[in-house]
Amino acid sequence: MRVLAHAVTALLTLASTASAQAPARFAPADMLELAEFARGAEPVLSPDGTMAAFAVTDGADEANIRASRPTARLHVAEVQGGEPRVLTSGRVWGDTPVWSPDGRLLAFVHTDPGGNRLALWERASGRIRLTGVALPPERQGLPSRAVPPRWTSDSRTLIVPVADPEPPPAETPRVRVLTSADPIVPGDARFTDSRAWRLVALDLETGRARPITPEPIALRGFQVAPDDAHVLFRAVTPETLGRFRREEIRPFVAPVAGDRAPWPALPGRKPSWIAFSPDGASLLFAEDRALRAAPLREGGGAERVILDTLPPRTRAPQVTAAGVLSLLAARPDSGPADSTMYSIIRPADDLLAIDLRAAAVVTLTDPAREDEIADVTWSGDGRTLVYRTVDPASYRETLHRWTPGRDRPEALLAADEAMGALSVSADGDEVAFTAMTATRPADGYVLAGGERRRLTDLNPGASRFGFAAPEIVEFHSADGAPLRALLFKPGGASADRPVPVVTYVYEKLTPQVHRFNAEAQLHLSHGYAYLMPDVLITPGYTGDSFVKSVVPAVNAVRAMGFTTGRFGITGGSFGGYAGLFLISHVDVFSAAVLRAPPSEFFSTWGDGRDRDVWTIETGQARTGGTPWEVPERYVANSPFFHADRVNTPVLILHGEQDFTVPFQQGVMMFHALRALGRTAEFAIYREGDHSIVRGSRDDFLDVYRRTLAWWDRYLRDS
Repeated sequence: MRVLAHAVTALLTLASTASAQAPARFAPADMLELAEFARGAEPVLSPDGTMAAFAVTDGADEANIRASRPTARLHVAEVQGGEPRVLTSGRVWGDTPVWSPDGRLLAFVHTDPGGNRLALWERASGRIRLTGVALPPERQGLPSRAVPPRWTSDSRTLIVPVADPEPPPAETPRVRVLTSADPIVPGDARFTDSRAWRLVALDLETGRARPITPEPIALRGFQVAPDDAHVLFRAVTPETLGRFRREEIRPFVAPVAGDRAPWPALPGRKPSWIAFSPDGASLLFAEDRALRAAPLREGGGAERVILDTLPPRTRAPQVTAAGVLSLLAARPDSGPADSTMYSIIRPADDLLAIDLRAAAVVTLTDPAREDEIADVTWSGDGRTLVYRTVDPASYRETLHRWTPGRDRPEALLAADEAMGALSVSADGDEVAFTAMTATRPADGYVLAGGERRRLTDLNPGASRFGFAAPEIVEFHSADGAPLRALLFKPGGASADRPVPVVTYVYEKLTPQVHRFNAEAQLHLSHGYAYLMPDVLITPGYTGDSFVKSVVPAVNAVRAMGFTTGRFGITGGSFGGYAGLFLISHVDVFSAAVLRAPPSEFFSTWGDGRDRDVWTIETGQARTGGTPWEVPERYVANSPFFHADRVNTPVLILHGEQDFTVPFQQGVMMFHALRALGRTAEFAIYREGDHSIVRGSRDDFLDVYRRTLAWWDRYLRDS
């Protein structure tokens, strides 16, 4: 009996060990359990660099399923280590943390069932104090998040954007009349932030909020002068508000004291950018390839030229108290050949640092390289600049630091990771950032004294799934252009253990090589390889461009010898369009699952929105003209007109509340396939928007379970 007991114990131990070593299957429900930072609430360092504040999305809130602006739990953590402290819990949420310059207070958006309010966390006492400033009750990440509150340099005042209450929707009249002279069509209203905003100055000593802009404005951004006397804000002119791609945004100046109405900055002129000078007494701007300074106050002096050799295309100005201006400057002859046509190609940028006193320019980037530049961030004292670069060949990312007076920046950290959300301490000694890999969702980190420390562990259980990283596959398009693709392969896939492949389409996808991709990992965990090819689009021949790029990628993977020969095609939105076009022109794919796919260009162009006129003519569809100028392109590029050539079983998923790609586009393609007797299913989500899954756990799970079931039906051996 004792021997038998030992044998059973040994078998149980072996089974337990084998079970512990085998990765768990990553299921749709597990995707929902992944925690992430709320957008705009990644770790931000206190000025002294000893503490970080951040917000993590609340996974228990049903409305957070793929929400644009999810509710979140606000945390603070000591940089040196220790368990983060949760500041909001229960029916209270918090996000958008902003430290005061002296580090004593943390302002944030406090959300409870009663709405959103500005709140203050006192670092010394740990107490949360609610202010009387109400913030917009919305979830969609419009200016309440895009334009966070800002402190004055003395930490005594907060400048806060506040939206007027929106009027209830007007009842639709029985008869509406539109005229051809109307500058705005009703369909575009959903895509415009037309709310009425006001800037207010909250005095923390008295608790009184005084208006800076007494009249409502269509706010698009603002900055506070270094001397705390004025704000410079951008607002849409009332007569152009809501005009798709034709809104005119102008700069205005207003005193923080609120004792004078705002006035136009540089009236009658259209500089490419405008900013305060280091002392707040002047406005700096770029015009006619010159860096100029105009006095802010009447009688403050004459306008002057600081530098007359500014590159022609500069943007993203940041001015420091130390008298340095940083700019991104597009290199000549880089970027898309046709600037009016939608393109994923971006100009190569140089990072410039300009000493405003000496009018001296330092180019921080290597002219022999075309690294992507992002997250340009200055320390609070204006003496340290930190930024991130991405190598366009390897996608390796590097954090750099530069201090005025040095010829070259130093590399702080280089890694095969996707980094971002840089935050720098006041003296520049500490840098917080987020980082992820293909096998690890994002977490927060801090660089201090040359040492990298992990600040958060948002998903401690993720390692049990055995996530895999992709490889980069090189191939050539049908026209001979060199292209690349990402390929995720399940462990053990080989000629002896072949697997089916799901191909995901959009456009440029290889830059995601170091980003965690939950959908790719879901497919891997269920035994599918996952292919993500880059696509090179020729305007006017958009559909054929997908065929010429995607099919060679599939053939390159097929030649590797590890597949069953069965390939699926999937994508959403314009990727859904690409999938429809592919299956209506080639019989390469054994099955298709396509989400919210545009299917016919004439009806999309004429669905009552200027937004879609642009989309079809020069946006992603890139027909290059109107239906009367190039009708043959509308027909040739519309999958609907080629539905009779579809032989691939296709599952179309579409939300009835999709206002990005109208629901009718999915309806048209399904009914064409139904009339032709093709194998097709159409899953209609009553509450689904363009994401289909946003706001509903049941819809989220249904989409992914239905997708996997479709693959199992058509890509597995019967």
